[in-house]
Amino acid sequence: MAELIAQFEEAVRNVEPSADDKGNASDAHEEVRDCLSEDPGLSAWGIETVLIGSYKRHVSIRRVKDVDVLSKLPDLPDDVAPDDVLDAVGTALRSCYPSDRIEPQDRSFKVLFPGFDLHVDVVPARIADPYLEIPDRRGEDADDSDRGWVLTNPEELTRLTTEQNEESDGMYVPTVKLVRQSRRTRIGQGQKPGGFFFEILTYHAFKGGIFGENIPQLYVSSLAATATQLRGVVDGAPIEDPTMPGRSISVRATQDEWERAADLWEQAARDAATALNEPDVCEAAKLYRSLLGTNGDGDIVFPMPAACDEDGNRKAIAAVTPGDRSLPEGDRDRPFA
Repeated sequence: MAELIAQFEEAVRNVEPSADDKGNASDAHEEVRDCLSEDPGLSAWGIETVLIGSYKRHVSIRRVKDVDVLSKLPDLPDDVAPDDVLDAVGTALRSCYPSDRIEPQDRSFKVLFPGFDLHVDVVPARIADPYLEIPDRRGEDADDSDRGWVLTNPEELTRLTTEQNEESDGMYVPTVKLVRQSRRTRIGQGQKPGGFFFEILTYHAFKGGIFGENIPQLYVSSLAATATQLRGVVDGAPIEDPTMPGRSISVRATQDEWERAADLWEQAARDAATALNEPDVCEAAKLYRSLLGTNGDGDIVFPMPAACDEDGNRKAIAAVTPGDRSLPEGDRDRPFA
């Protein structure tokens, strides 16, 4: 079995956001939060801005291009319309940033930070105990009495992620990162469904009790389990939202997009299973490399074992002279993986 544990550990490090990206994301979030908190109208609504999203859950992969912040408004009167809430947030942001750095979205505002090559998504929300509601200019998912508001519970997903990572001895978060990286590689950046959806599939896979005692095994098992779930979506099965029991995850994807993703992901799962059971470590590494591709900096994610060249061919073994303290293939301090 080609687990290549050391190489998987390096792969996880290679998809981790850089220190610069983490610092820039933190600075951008703090700046936007300060801007919003200084607005008199939003302050009257009790604004409390917190981090959410993949960056907050520590499952983002290199590079960090967006930071999600949730602006909770606990004192918002019930009769304030969703459009008015969005307009108020837009007014506050325009007092701090030039208009060409602010892009209105259906449910949020995007604030561009060109110097950091990232943006902050500002999502306002009102209390809808036990959940939150965010405004939606489309209002297509709401009934007539509550048109324009959509239920959400993002902070619960942060809690569930932490809980699942602790239950799996710290292996859940790195597995999610590798699954998201494979989605980017095999399905394509910007293609649907996105990384968040695959994170939810992976969460359900872990809760369902997938096989695995280490990252390679859990990664391969996660691809198999998520491929099964994704095929179910193609056939009409919903994916439950773990933060709101009884509700399902909504993704704006066409049937063709779902079918394309399912076909590509099933092939990815087959390739991963083949790699794990491949006795030749170089052949296994080539498959893992094809699954994980390159990170946001353009660097190859999965390193080759010392016995293999960069094309995945086994290196010729040089003669060992008596007295040599190291082997030509390297890795003298640990068994060959």
